[in-house]
Amino acid sequence: MPETSGAPRTIVAGIVEGVAFAGAIFILGPIVLRATFRYKATVNPQLVPQEALPDDVRTFMTSRLPGITALGFQPVGYVSLGSMAPNTQAYMALLSNSRTAEWADVSVVKAPTKMRGYMEFITRCSDDSQVDTNTNSTAPVLFPSPTYHVFRFPQIKDAFTLYRAHRMLVQEKIGGSRPELPPHGQELSELKRRLERYGPRQQECGYMYVEADGQNYRLTWKGAILGAWRSIWPISTLRGWWMQNRSEVWLKSSGVAQYRST
Repeated sequence: MPETSGAPRTIVAGIVEGVAFAGAIFILGPIVLRATFRYKATVNPQLVPQEALPDDVRTFMTSRLPGITALGFQPVGYVSLGSMAPNTQAYMALLSNSRTAEWADVSVVKAPTKMRGYMEFITRCSDDSQVDTNTNSTAPVLFPSPTYHVFRFPQIKDAFTLYRAHRMLVQEKIGGSRPELPPHGQELSELKRRLERYGPRQQECGYMYVEADGQNYRLTWKGAILGAWRSIWPISTLRGWWMQNRSEVWLKSSGVAQYRST
Protein backbone atom coordinates (compact mmCIF):
# COMPACT_ATOMS: atom_id res chain seq x y z
CA MET A 1 0.00 0.00 0.00
CA PRO A 2 2.72 2.56 0.78
CA GLU A 3 4.25 1.97 -2.68
CA THR A 4 0.98 2.86 -4.49
CA SER A 5 0.10 5.90 -2.37
CA GLY A 6 3.42 7.67 -2.90
CA ALA A 7 2.72 8.70 -6.50
CA PRO A 8 -0.54 10.54 -5.77
CA ARG A 9 1.11 12.35 -2.87
CA THR A 10 3.99 13.34 -5.13
CA ILE A 11 1.60 14.62 -7.79
CA VAL A 12 -0.41 16.61 -5.24
CA ALA A 13 2.78 18.02 -3.75
CA GLY A 14 3.95 19.02 -7.23
CA ILE A 15 0.65 20.76 -7.94
CA VAL A 16 0.78 22.60 -4.62
CA GLU A 17 4.35 23.69 -5.28
CA GLY A 18 3.42 24.84 -8.78
CA VAL A 19 0.46 26.84 -7.51
CA ALA A 20 2.59 28.35 -4.77
CA PHE A 21 5.28 29.31 -7.30
CA ALA A 22 2.73 30.86 -9.65
CA GLY A 23 1.19 32.73 -6.73
CA ALA A 24 4.59 34.04 -5.71
CA ILE A 25 5.26 35.25 -9.26
CA PHE A 26 1.90 37.02 -9.40
CA ILE A 27 2.64 38.70 -6.07
CA LEU A 28 6.34 39.46 -6.52
CA GLY A 29 6.07 40.47 -10.19
CA PRO A 30 4.25 43.76 -9.56
CA ILE A 31 6.52 44.58 -6.60
CA VAL A 32 9.70 44.09 -8.63
CA LEU A 33 8.31 45.89 -11.69
CA ARG A 34 7.18 48.89 -9.64
CA ALA A 35 10.57 49.12 -7.94
CA THR A 36 12.62 48.95 -11.15
CA PHE A 37 10.54 50.50 -13.94
CA ARG A 38 11.46 53.97 -15.17
CA TYR A 39 10.29 55.85 -18.26
CA LYS A 40 12.06 59.05 -19.20
CA ALA A 41 9.83 62.11 -18.87
CA THR A 42 12.04 64.00 -21.31
CA VAL A 43 13.24 62.49 -24.57
CA ASN A 44 16.15 64.04 -26.45
CA PRO A 45 16.23 62.56 -29.97
CA GLN A 46 19.52 63.12 -31.78
CA LEU A 47 20.34 62.65 -35.45
CA VAL A 48 23.29 60.29 -35.84
CA PRO A 49 25.20 59.03 -38.90
CA GLN A 50 24.41 55.54 -40.10
CA GLU A 51 27.92 54.44 -39.11
CA ALA A 52 27.18 55.27 -35.45
CA LEU A 53 24.42 52.65 -35.23
CA PRO A 54 25.21 49.20 -33.79
CA ASP A 55 25.79 46.70 -36.58
CA ASP A 56 22.65 44.64 -35.94
CA VAL A 57 20.49 47.76 -35.69
CA ARG A 58 21.90 49.15 -38.94
CA THR A 59 21.31 45.85 -40.76
CA PHE A 60 17.72 45.63 -39.52
CA MET A 61 16.96 49.18 -40.64
CA THR A 62 18.69 49.27 -44.01
CA SER A 63 17.04 46.05 -45.17
CA ARG A 64 13.58 47.59 -44.65
CA LEU A 65 14.05 51.20 -45.77
CA PRO A 66 13.94 50.60 -49.57
CA GLY A 67 10.39 49.25 -49.33
CA ILE A 68 9.29 52.39 -47.47
CA THR A 69 11.03 54.92 -49.72
CA ALA A 70 9.45 53.20 -52.73
CA LEU A 71 6.10 54.40 -51.35
CA GLY A 72 7.13 58.06 -51.55
CA PHE A 73 8.56 58.53 -48.06
CA GLN A 74 11.74 60.58 -47.77
CA PRO A 75 14.37 59.92 -45.07
CA VAL A 76 14.63 62.47 -42.27
CA GLY A 77 17.57 60.63 -40.73
CA TYR A 78 18.75 58.04 -38.25
CA VAL A 79 17.78 58.97 -34.71
CA SER A 80 19.18 57.88 -31.36
CA LEU A 81 16.56 58.09 -28.60
CA GLY A 82 18.90 57.04 -25.81
CA SER A 83 17.77 54.97 -22.85
CA MET A 84 14.03 55.55 -22.55
CA ALA A 85 13.62 52.55 -20.21
CA PRO A 86 16.15 50.72 -17.98
CA ASN A 87 18.87 48.68 -19.74
CA THR A 88 17.72 49.58 -23.26
CA GLN A 89 18.84 51.79 -26.12
CA ALA A 90 16.29 52.94 -28.69
CA TYR A 91 16.93 53.89 -32.31
CA MET A 92 14.75 54.99 -35.20
CA ALA A 93 15.08 55.53 -38.93
CA LEU A 94 12.58 58.37 -39.43
CA LEU A 95 10.86 59.21 -42.73
CA SER A 96 8.06 61.52 -43.84
CA ASN A 97 5.83 61.97 -46.86
CA SER A 98 5.00 65.61 -47.59
CA ARG A 99 2.39 64.65 -50.19
CA THR A 100 0.26 62.56 -47.81
CA ALA A 101 1.42 64.30 -44.58
CA GLU A 102 2.37 61.00 -42.96
CA TRP A 103 5.24 59.54 -40.99
CA ALA A 104 7.06 56.25 -41.37
CA ASP A 105 9.85 54.72 -39.32
CA VAL A 106 11.83 51.62 -38.57
CA SER A 107 12.18 51.43 -34.79
CA VAL A 108 14.56 49.24 -32.80
CA VAL A 109 14.94 48.72 -29.05
CA LYS A 110 18.18 47.01 -28.08
CA ALA A 111 18.79 45.34 -24.71
CA PRO A 112 21.93 43.50 -23.54
CA THR A 113 20.56 40.08 -24.54
CA LYS A 114 18.01 40.78 -27.29
CA MET A 115 16.79 43.24 -29.88
CA ARG A 116 13.26 44.02 -31.07
CA GLY A 117 12.36 46.05 -34.12
CA TYR A 118 9.44 46.85 -36.40
CA MET A 119 8.22 49.00 -39.30
CA GLU A 120 5.58 51.64 -38.69
CA PHE A 121 3.33 54.14 -40.48
CA ILE A 122 1.74 57.01 -38.55
CA THR A 123 -0.96 59.49 -39.52
CA ARG A 124 -1.44 62.29 -37.01
CA CYS A 125 -4.26 64.80 -37.46
CA SER A 126 -4.92 68.37 -36.42
CA ASP A 127 -7.61 67.25 -33.94
CA ASP A 128 -4.96 65.21 -32.02
CA SER A 129 -6.23 61.86 -33.34
CA GLN A 130 -3.65 59.38 -34.60
CA VAL A 131 -3.45 56.01 -36.35
CA ASP A 132 -0.30 53.95 -35.87
CA THR A 133 0.05 50.76 -37.93
CA ASN A 134 3.12 48.63 -37.28
CA THR A 135 4.63 45.15 -37.29
CA ASN A 136 5.41 45.07 -33.57
CA SER A 137 4.95 41.54 -32.20
CA THR A 138 4.60 42.65 -28.56
CA ALA A 139 1.06 43.10 -27.27
CA PRO A 140 0.41 46.42 -25.49
CA VAL A 141 0.66 46.38 -21.71
CA LEU A 142 -0.87 49.60 -20.43
CA PHE A 143 -3.76 51.89 -21.32
CA PRO A 144 -4.68 52.72 -24.95
CA SER A 145 -5.78 56.31 -25.60
CA PRO A 146 -9.25 56.65 -27.18
CA THR A 147 -7.85 58.99 -29.87
CA TYR A 148 -4.59 57.06 -30.42
CA HIS A 149 -5.37 53.98 -32.50
CA VAL A 150 -2.56 51.40 -32.61
CA PHE A 151 -2.74 48.33 -34.85
CA ARG A 152 -0.12 45.58 -34.79
CA PHE A 153 0.42 43.17 -37.68
CA PRO A 154 3.52 41.11 -36.85
CA GLN A 155 2.73 38.69 -39.69
CA ILE A 156 3.26 41.39 -42.35
CA LYS A 157 6.81 41.45 -43.69
CA ASP A 158 6.70 44.04 -46.47
CA ALA A 159 6.13 47.80 -46.39
CA PHE A 160 3.61 47.85 -49.25
CA THR A 161 1.14 45.55 -47.50
CA LEU A 162 1.57 47.34 -44.19
CA TYR A 163 0.94 50.71 -45.81
CA ARG A 164 -2.12 49.37 -47.61
CA ALA A 165 -3.55 48.23 -44.27
CA HIS A 166 -2.61 51.57 -42.72
CA ARG A 167 -4.48 53.61 -45.34
CA MET A 168 -7.61 51.51 -44.87
CA LEU A 169 -7.44 51.94 -41.09
CA VAL A 170 -6.94 55.70 -41.42
CA GLN A 171 -10.13 55.95 -43.48
CA GLU A 172 -11.97 53.75 -41.00
CA LYS A 173 -10.87 55.54 -37.82
CA ILE A 174 -10.15 59.18 -38.71
CA GLY A 175 -11.28 59.54 -42.32
CA GLY A 176 -12.73 63.03 -41.83
CA SER A 177 -9.71 64.51 -40.06
CA ARG A 178 -6.88 66.43 -41.69
CA PRO A 179 -3.40 64.88 -41.40
CA GLU A 180 -0.53 67.23 -40.68
CA LEU A 181 3.25 67.34 -40.62
CA PRO A 182 5.47 69.93 -38.93
CA PRO A 183 7.35 72.48 -41.06
CA HIS A 184 10.54 71.22 -42.68
CA GLY A 185 13.34 71.14 -40.13
CA GLN A 186 10.98 70.62 -37.18
CA GLU A 187 10.65 66.85 -37.53
CA LEU A 188 12.74 66.01 -34.45
CA SER A 189 10.82 68.52 -32.33
CA GLU A 190 7.55 66.89 -33.34
CA LEU A 191 9.00 63.43 -32.68
CA LYS A 192 10.03 64.60 -29.22
CA ARG A 193 6.51 65.89 -28.50
CA ARG A 194 4.97 62.67 -29.80
CA LEU A 195 7.14 60.44 -27.60
CA GLU A 196 6.73 62.63 -24.52
CA ARG A 197 2.93 62.37 -24.68
CA TYR A 198 3.09 58.73 -23.56
CA GLY A 199 3.86 59.38 -19.90
CA PRO A 200 1.18 62.04 -19.28
CA ARG A 201 -1.39 59.87 -21.08
CA GLN A 202 -0.65 56.96 -18.73
CA GLN A 203 -0.68 59.30 -15.75
CA GLU A 204 -4.16 60.54 -16.66
CA CYS A 205 -5.38 56.94 -16.56
CA GLY A 206 -3.75 56.18 -13.21
CA TYR A 207 -1.02 53.84 -14.48
CA MET A 208 1.99 56.13 -13.96
CA TYR A 209 3.08 59.09 -11.89
CA VAL A 210 5.97 61.47 -12.36
CA GLU A 211 8.79 61.55 -9.80
CA ALA A 212 9.25 64.64 -7.66
CA ASP A 213 12.29 65.75 -9.66
CA GLY A 214 10.35 65.40 -12.93
CA GLN A 215 12.99 63.16 -14.53
CA ASN A 216 11.10 59.87 -14.80
CA TYR A 217 7.67 58.33 -14.77
CA ARG A 218 7.11 55.45 -12.36
CA LEU A 219 4.35 52.86 -12.23
CA THR A 220 1.52 53.17 -9.75
CA TRP A 221 0.39 49.96 -8.08
CA LYS A 222 -2.43 49.80 -10.62
CA GLY A 223 0.05 50.07 -13.50
CA ALA A 224 2.53 47.64 -11.93
CA ILE A 225 -0.10 44.95 -11.32
CA LEU A 226 -1.53 45.26 -14.81
CA GLY A 227 1.89 45.40 -16.48
CA ALA A 228 3.35 42.47 -14.54
CA TRP A 229 0.35 40.18 -14.88
CA ARG A 230 0.05 40.83 -18.61
CA SER A 231 3.75 39.98 -19.04
CA ILE A 232 3.73 36.68 -17.12
CA TRP A 233 3.51 33.36 -18.97
CA PRO A 234 1.06 32.03 -20.09
CA ILE A 235 -0.87 35.30 -20.12
CA SER A 236 1.73 36.99 -22.34
CA THR A 237 1.65 34.08 -24.81
CA LEU A 238 -2.15 34.01 -24.92
CA ARG A 239 -2.34 37.77 -25.45
CA GLY A 240 0.20 37.57 -28.28
CA TRP A 241 -1.77 34.76 -29.93
CA TRP A 242 -5.04 36.65 -29.56
CA MET A 243 -3.52 39.84 -31.01
CA GLN A 244 -2.12 38.05 -34.06
CA ASN A 245 -5.29 36.02 -34.62
CA ARG A 246 -7.43 39.16 -34.49
CA SER A 247 -5.13 40.97 -36.91
CA GLU A 248 -5.23 38.05 -39.38
CA VAL A 249 -9.04 38.10 -39.29
CA TRP A 250 -9.01 41.82 -40.09
CA LEU A 251 -6.50 41.42 -42.93
CA LYS A 252 -8.64 38.76 -44.60
CA SER A 253 -12.01 40.45 -44.03
CA SER A 254 -10.74 43.81 -45.32
CA GLY A 255 -9.28 42.32 -48.48
CA VAL A 256 -5.63 42.73 -47.55
CA ALA A 257 -5.16 39.07 -48.36
CA GLN A 258 -1.84 39.02 -50.19
CA TYR A 259 0.39 39.50 -47.18
CA ARG A 260 3.45 37.44 -46.42
CA SER A 261 2.56 35.48 -43.32
CA THR A 262 5.08 33.73 -41.09
